[in-house]
Amino acid sequence: MKAFAGGGVAHATGAAAIILNPAELLSNKRGHEFMVQVSEIQATIDVRNKQSHENVHTANLGNNRGPYDLPEIAYSYRADKWAFGIGIFAAAGFGIEYGRDSFLSTTTTGNVATGLEVSGRLTALRIPIALAWQATPALRLGAALDIVNLGINIATLYDAKQVRMLMQQDRASGGLVSVVGALPTLAGVHLNFIKDHPISGGLSGWGIGGRVGASWQIQTETTLSLAYEFETQLSDLRGKGQLTAVDILNNHIPVNGQGRFNDMQLPAAFVLGVSHKVKPNLSVVADMRRTFWKHMLGDARFSYQAEGGLFDGQTLNAILPLGFNNITSVSLGAEWSANDSWIFRSGISHAIQQLVKDENFSGTFPTLTRNHFVINASYRFQPQHELTLGCTYAWTPAVTNPGNNISSIPPIKGRNYQITPVISYRIGF
Repeated sequence: MKAFAGGGVAHATGAAAIILNPAELLSNKRGHEFMVQVSEIQATIDVRNKQSHENVHTANLGNNRGPYDLPEIAYSYRADKWAFGIGIFAAAGFGIEYGRDSFLSTTTTGNVATGLEVSGRLTALRIPIALAWQATPALRLGAALDIVNLGINIATLYDAKQVRMLMQQDRASGGLVSVVGALPTLAGVHLNFIKDHPISGGLSGWGIGGRVGASWQIQTETTLSLAYEFETQLSDLRGKGQLTAVDILNNHIPVNGQGRFNDMQLPAAFVLGVSHKVKPNLSVVADMRRTFWKHMLGDARFSYQAEGGLFDGQTLNAILPLGFNNITSVSLGAEWSANDSWIFRSGISHAIQQLVKDENFSGTFPTLTRNHFVINASYRFQPQHELTLGCTYAWTPAVTNPGNNISSIPPIKGRNYQITPVISYRIGF
């Protein structure tokens, strides 16, 4: 799946077709295939305060925010005119951890070093069941139904100026907002929903998703494919956490309660791909993907209800402007069989748009990566056994938020690159 930088919807990708284009399960060899793969995302993210020139660097402080080991398992079976597949795939796994001592833990209002944690993580898991059917000699059709889990860990500090901006723009309401916003010495508000678990998050939910695909063999050497990924239907992401109001003397007022992201979904996507066999041992692929992130994360609707204590039953409702754009990305790749034992693959992808608008870039949501380059090599030590080693390098141009907005008060600049080694094993039988 990662050999062509996310592309390959029109190419034989083995059991990974379950998650790319189920119709391409019929490009596999007849019989059974079992695949297991592990990739590890090693992200390097820097956020710079352009006023104070302080630079923070994401780190692994032992709280499961990176690096991320993403195991994937899949099984497929192909008969003459139909195919079946089932698997477990990590659809996302990414996070940041800045500790408690950076400028992201310090309020602009009163310059209060709160000592509160700033970190975040998004994990998504898909468990698909796929079927494919050879409708005509040239046309293959496929569909998959997924069980989906989405989990979010978040610990973030909002300056008092940001809280008041939310109120002034009618993006915040509820009894807790009125109480906290009325504090004359308010310096900031901290949200903490953290669960130290490999998959689940402080806020999590389950639901369903899926995809359909079609592949048309234009000629013997060329295949054109279309695939559509449906927006998920997940329950609201819920979990217990803590809201902490901080005043300019660094007094903390913690309020325990139940948090919820309302109707947060993984986005729909449309993919057009082509695969062409240039020579018997050389194939090239090209994909164009349109992912509709704006509908999912243009705004995030968050609610909180206090449980116990002085504020029991009081609520907070906020519409957080995350500013995600819809993305068009292009992937190009090639596969070369050097001999019966060795296969080399490589790919590159580029997102034409920046995922998050400049004024919505936040240190807590550093979604920056736009470019990916992949290279891997497969060794068939027996006809039915294949071991693959590979690596992805991802990078992006710097993103700058001018500041004085809900996402950041100081102007900030973010940079990101990441390295993801991958190892996989396949057996056919």
